[in-house]
Amino acid sequence: MPATIAILDDDHILRLIRYAIAGPGEVTEDWARGFFLPEAMDTAIVRAAGDGLHAADGVTLLPLASSTSLRRAGDLDVLIFRRGAIDAALMEAHPRLKLIQRIGERADMIDLAAAKARNIAVSCVPRPSLQHTAEHAILLMLALGKKLIAADAALRADRWDRARVHPDHGVAYNWTGQTGLTGLYGKTIGIVGLGEVGVMAARIAKAFGARVIYCNRTRLAPDKERALGVDYRTLPDLLAESDVVSLHASNLPDNKGMIDAAFFAAMKTTAFFVNTSRGRMVDEAALADALTRGTIAGAGIDVFAEEPLQAPSPLTGLANIILTPHIAGGSRTGIVEEVAAVLGNCRAVLKGGELKYRVA
Repeated sequence: MPATIAILDDDHILRLIRYAIAGPGEVTEDWARGFFLPEAMDTAIVRAAGDGLHAADGVTLLPLASSTSLRRAGDLDVLIFRRGAIDAALMEAHPRLKLIQRIGERADMIDLAAAKARNIAVSCVPRPSLQHTAEHAILLMLALGKKLIAADAALRADRWDRARVHPDHGVAYNWTGQTGLTGLYGKTIGIVGLGEVGVMAARIAKAFGARVIYCNRTRLAPDKERALGVDYRTLPDLLAESDVVSLHASNLPDNKGMIDAAFFAAMKTTAFFVNTSRGRMVDEAALADALTRGTIAGAGIDVFAEEPLQAPSPLTGLANIILTPHIAGGSRTGIVEEVAAVLGNCRAVLKGGELKYRVA
């Protein structure tokens, strides 16, 4: 029987899924190839992830859909999405619907009871790239607290005070004399934007023995806060309490430049700022000024307002900042595994096989 797949929203991974199913067209070959640069990737590998789901296999991929258009009656078999909400009314409009496939591990935007009542399978595929991003945020926090870059540089340069270092049985603690060394245990981590990556970062920070507070556009339900072990704060209170402020807010137009001079002034002078989200949310001139003046103690930055970061930049000359070139999510080639997981589930529900990451 012919099958129809719709993709509800649009971002880079969803475009790759469209390319894997339909090939060059709505998503161009140039875009697919350019997405992975400067890493090398044979786009035929991406296309192969959609084997069994091409037009020649009897599968129709609808043009980029909207939640409004999908609420009209139709013959949809599979719905793939990342953001938005899937409710009973949308399911009712598609009596043939077999699979609701979310990209990401959270299912709280899907009416699972309605799906169960209609015998619609629901899968939420976890994304390693998001977990890697959360790990990178923690990495930057630790590197700042441990003075990793300064310690490495001093050791390599053999730069230490011979008069003040007296090894004991071949052991010389901190012989390069790093000051203010700290870690995450017992610290307060403030997460701005508790989405999927923010939740992952919170879990990791908790495992290090940190206390986690958060602010978000919408506060979580009390049971979810308890399950995650996080406490809600308004933004001013979060900034006043946090030893590390980690940005994980959505890259919405209204959030452009939200991290400004007033934001940094409200932080502790001993606190660190970490950004693995999007650079355009940060006023980089205000950040450089805050680091230069000692308004905050340090920063770890993976993303920038314009990438690549143009040299010279006021950020690159500062000793109290760690900079990485937008690598928090790991290798872009790894996203092909996420695409393959989603499309493998589509094949399973349409042609038979094991459905992975099923939540309902």
